Amino acid sequence: MKKDVWLSISSKQHFADCDEEQIELETAATLYERGGKYYIAYEESELTGLEGTRTTVKLDGKSVALIRTGTWPSHMLFAEDERHVGLYQTPVGAGMTIATHTSRVRNTVGEDGGELVIDYTVEVDNSLMGEHHFEMVVSTEPLRV
Repeated sequence: MKKDVWLSISSKQHFADCDEEQIELETAATLYERGGKYYIAYEESELTGLEGTRTTVKLDGKSVALIRTGTWPSHMLFAEDERHVGLYQTPVGAGMTIATHTSRVRNTVGEDGGELVIDYTVEVDNSLMGEHHFEMVVSTEPLRV
């Protein structure tokens, strides 16, 4: 199974002593299934600051891997009530080790679309850097403008 879908992504980030940042994105993507797992692949844009990067989201129940290739490669894993360490490429060219601690994963994505919600914190060098809320709606119908 492989089909064209539309994504509506909302990401909120809150860092200590800073205003909350929010990114809203709507984009075309590909949804496919392989080995009982669903995958969503899309091209990042200038809006996200990751132009030239392809993002693939691998959904395996309550475990989610976010894999970026291209200009800004990274690999992050989110699993409810777990901490994972990954590598994140920064705009200045240096790779940075970050840890995510996921408090919630809600995944209803199937062959007809669905929703993914992830709440997590990010640590750099064992210091809490921020709290994040990520929502992705996957639709097989075009998004309303």
